[in-house]
Amino acid sequence: MIIYWSMVLWVPLIYFVYSMGHKEEILLTDYNIQQGIQKKIPLAYAIVVFGYFIFWIGMRKYVADTSQYISSFNSIPSDFSTAWNQIDWEGKGPAFSAFNVLFKCFVSQDFQWWLMTIAIISGVCVMIVLRKYSCDFFFSSFLFITLLTFFWMMNGMRQFICVALLFLCCDWIKDGKFTRFLIAVLLMSTVHTTAFLMIPIYFVARSKPWDKKIALFIIGIIFVCIFAEPFFSGVDNALSGTAYEGTSLIFDEDDGVNPLRVLFYAIPPVVAYIFREKIGEYSEKNPMLNICVNMSVITAALYLVGMFTSGILIGRLPIYTEVYDLILIPYLLHICVDRKSRTVVTGVVVIVLLLYFYLTGPVVYHSDLTNTVGVLF
Repeated sequence: MIIYWSMVLWVPLIYFVYSMGHKEEILLTDYNIQQGIQKKIPLAYAIVVFGYFIFWIGMRKYVADTSQYISSFNSIPSDFSTAWNQIDWEGKGPAFSAFNVLFKCFVSQDFQWWLMTIAIISGVCVMIVLRKYSCDFFFSSFLFITLLTFFWMMNGMRQFICVALLFLCCDWIKDGKFTRFLIAVLLMSTVHTTAFLMIPIYFVARSKPWDKKIALFIIGIIFVCIFAEPFFSGVDNALSGTAYEGTSLIFDEDDGVNPLRVLFYAIPPVVAYIFREKIGEYSEKNPMLNICVNMSVITAALYLVGMFTSGILIGRLPIYTEVYDLILIPYLLHICVDRKSRTVVTGVVVIVLLLYFYLTGPVVYHSDLTNTVGVLF
């Protein structure tokens, strides 16, 4: 779809404008990484880049599961007391339901403003973290589109709210502030229960890359792949009578995560392992680097499990850690590739990303307000 491709091309366009007046900052990137200097791009450029993404994401209508969300929002009574009493506080995402009621009753009954507000919240959270920690904000933004991370904002937006807000809390992982992070996870679990996954991930992410914790985690993932079917049959018995009853049936009918996606997300941790000694030289001055390496390992491992089990259930979990690849990959290009070869390597990476986007990317976009409809692949 041309809208999606326009988002892909938007990033290099703004980068070209930026490079015309900030050549010195670009040339100093390697030095900043060596010294651990977090040089942020001007906020205006970050807003222009993500503002374009947010606009089209917020203006959508019949895209993926958006129509189901719209139907649910439209069914909310406009009378506050009636709507509030209808909230199922023991059901899925009570905080999300409460937000929807408050928005419809006190802000706007137009679902388009509701979608745009959620898109702004999620998009701004990601933008803030990338601007703060990425050594190349523009390349990270390019990855945000070409790796299809942005599509979670249109297909699974309730879960992505949790992803984005917990991503914004990444400092608490880096600084070891577990209590604060736990409170954030508990709050987000009232929006989407998968947020609980970030509690064990917190401890794995804070370990030293490639130490015993990581090794045990990888071994555990291998065992899950081997014994996936009996394991999830047992899970199905345990969930009998709950909203997740029938999990094993879903696994039987689901062909799992696309192997191409598994391959793509396996590349960053493999590269990080090969160049682990070189990366170790930079990690002390760039403390977020170790967190991103561990998150990348977790992402690849979870997608591997999803390939052998379910792309619908397990395949949705890695998004919590996948966003850290947006920070890691630009670091890998600067640390693991020498300056002379970097232009060629980056060019190859860009071509591969565009090919991946073409082969696996979304093809349908519909917006009534912009009169945009079609499948253009």
